[in-house]
Amino acid sequence: MGRPDPTSRRDWIRRALADYEGRLVRYAARLTGDVDRARDVVQEAFSRLCREDPASLNGRLEAWLYTVCRNTALDEQRKQKRVVRLVDAAAETIEGGVPSPAETAHRGQTVSRLAALVETLPPREQEVIRLKFQEGLRYRQIAEVMELSVGNVGYLIHTAVNRLREQMGEE
Repeated sequence: MGRPDPTSRRDWIRRALADYEGRLVRYAARLTGDVDRARDVVQEAFSRLCREDPASLNGRLEAWLYTVCRNTALDEQRKQKRVVRLVDAAAETIEGGVPSPAETAHRGQTVSRLAALVETLPPREQEVIRLKFQEGLRYRQIAEVMELSVGNVGYLIHTAVNRLREQMGEE
C-alpha cells in the first residue's frame, strides 16, 4: 500500500472548508461569545482535520468537526474563565416571495422573542436547539457532538421545544 494521494487529501480539506467553515464559525461564536475567538477555534479544528486520515472519519466529517469545535471552544472558555455569552443568530432567510414590511417586523419580533427565550433554557437544551434548528444537524450527529445518547438528545429537544411553546403562548 502506498501513501494517500496528497492532491485528493488537499481537495478533501478544501471541500470541508468550503462546506463547513462559515457554519462552524457561527456555532463557535455562540459558544465563545466572540467572533475572533470563534475563528481561532475553527482554525484549530481544521488544523486537526489536516492531521486526520479521511478514511478514519468514515462519513462522520460534519459531526467530527462540530465535536472538535465544541470541545475546543469549551476548553477556551475554561482557560479564559469567562461566562459564555451567546451571540444571537441572524433571522433565517424567508423563502417564497418578499414579505410585507408588517410581516417582516412581526417575524423579527417573534425571532427576537424566541431567541431571548432560548437563552433562558438550561445550557444543554440551548445547545441541542441550536445544533438542531440553526445548524441543521441530525439527532445522531448532535449526540456525537455533545457525547450523549440519541434518546437523550430527543428528550432534550422535546423538553426544550415544549418549554418554548409554553413561554411563547404566555406572552
